[in-house]
Amino acid sequence: MSLMTEHAVNPKGERRVAVEERRRVAQMSPEEMRRELLTSEVTGLPNRRAFEEAGAAPAVAMSDVDGLKALNKHGYEVGNAVLKAKADALRGAGLEAYHDKGDEFLCRGPQITELVARLERARATLRDRMIVVERADGSTLSVTGADFSYGVGKDIGKAEFALRNHKAEREDSGEIARGELRGITIKTRAFTSGIKHSPAISSATCREATS
Repeated sequence: MSLMTEHAVNPKGERRVAVEERRRVAQMSPEEMRRELLTSEVTGLPNRRAFEEAGAAPAVAMSDVDGLKALNKHGYEVGNAVLKAKADALRGAGLEAYHDKGDEFLCRGPQITELVARLERARATLRDRMIVVERADGSTLSVTGADFSYGVGKDIGKAEFALRNHKAEREDSGEIARGELRGITIKTRAFTSGIKHSPAISSATCREATS
């Protein structure tokens, strides 16, 4: 991740942001600069560079969030909120977790069986969590049922292969589908200024019916 982020908005705004960013970077200690270079801006987890610098591990996991592109259709802040919730779930399960890029995460551990058990614990935590996003207009959007696929192996190549297999199994069963939200419920609550009226609620549920 670059210490200085480029913004292509307008010339005046771009110059102002660039000046503020240069000032912020100039005030950093060497330790702070290194920490920022090794940290995901979205999730706060160590990034891919940190993962590679950590060296080899006996077991490696690769995972990605279900339906991130479909979630982003509701606003990138929604997708980012789900990524942060997943990061929290991974940490809460005691995993040494890294945010690679986009919807992809990496984990390291001493044993494959231990990684699998902790990843399943993280999945259960994430599925049960209600993720609430506050929007600029005062409305809120909630996401429940978020989930992810994963693969575990002795190296990153084997973990990626196992991840593809897990996703294929879940797609074959109808649990997930490319470009769709399945098993996920999204609700929006509109902002109202009056205190005597109940807020308007609309629900977009993508959960498959169960018998």
